[in-house]
Order: sequence, then structure tokens, then C-alpha cells
Amino acid sequence: MKTLIKKILREQIDNTVLVVFGGIDYATPEWMFKQIPETIKDSKTVITKSYTSKTDDVVKELNKIDYNRLEVVGFSAGGKRVFELVKAIKIDFLGLIDPSVPKDWKAGLDKFPPGKDSILFFDNSNWNAWKEIQELQKDLKEAMEEKGMEVKDIDLNHDEFPKRFFDDYL
Repeated sequence: MKTLIKKILREQIDNTVLVVFGGIDYATPEWMFKQIPETIKDSKTVITKSYTSKTDDVVKELNKIDYNRLEVVGFSAGGKRVFELVKAIKIDFLGLIDPSVPKDWKAGLDKFPPGKDSILFFDNSNWNAWKEIQELQKDLKEAMEEKGMEVKDIDLNHDEFPKRFFDDYL
């Protein structure tokens, strides 16, 4: 009963929706959900999606929810969905977690939330086998830094990024 009361009060005051896009292979929506601390799950409406999710479907789902803050993060291949979604709907907080970066990434950059509400959290060396993504990450890093957005390039295994991101930034 106490949990239910807390949930009702939270929804009356603040209803933040967190959309999380996973990546290829092990980074399924279920795996991504397990990376999220319980405190976040208790305080936000969490929606986990596959990197293959269609942007239109996600927007339709969000339009059915009453919220006052939208946070969207994408891990690895799921990063590409974040770039698509930011062009379709207003996002209050955006996180790119060791992301794959689309070639047309510049098209959405002006719609990124300002300052520290947009974060690129990555290890460029994780992408040594994918030189094109590595170069796109470097260009994105530079552009985000120029706009005063948060950029953190740290030495970390690719699969350790989601949990660390949620612990450090949400």
C-alpha cells in the first residue's frame, strides 16, 4: 500500500518518462531494463525499446501517456533511434551511451536539449573495428562540446556503459 501511495503522489507531482533504446545482440530491452537502478524505476515511467523500433510507433506510444518530462537514451545501435526521435518530438534530456552514430547526425543536433541535458558518454576506442562510426563519434563530440553539452570519453568496456550511465547521470 505504501508503494502504491508513493507512486500516485509521484504521478501527481512529476511524471517523467524515460525511453531507453538498447543495442544489437545482448543489449535487448530486457537486458537494458536490468541495467537501470531500482531508484530510477521507482521514480520514472521506464519504457525500454529495441534498436529496431520505429520512431513513429514510439511517438504514438508517448502521445498516449501524460508526462511532463521526457528523457531519451540510446545505447550502441540504439543511439541511432535517439537521433531520429529528437527530430520528431521534444526531448528534455538526451543521453547517447557509447552510441553508433548515423551519417546524418547533424540534422538533429539543433533539437538536442541545451547544455548538460545532452550527454555523450562513450569510449571511442570501443569502435576500432568500425572506423566510420569512430570518425562520426569524434565529429559529434566536437560539435556537442562547441554547444556546451556534456561529453565524457572514458576507458570502459562497451557492455559496462549502460549501468554506469544510469548510475552517474540519471
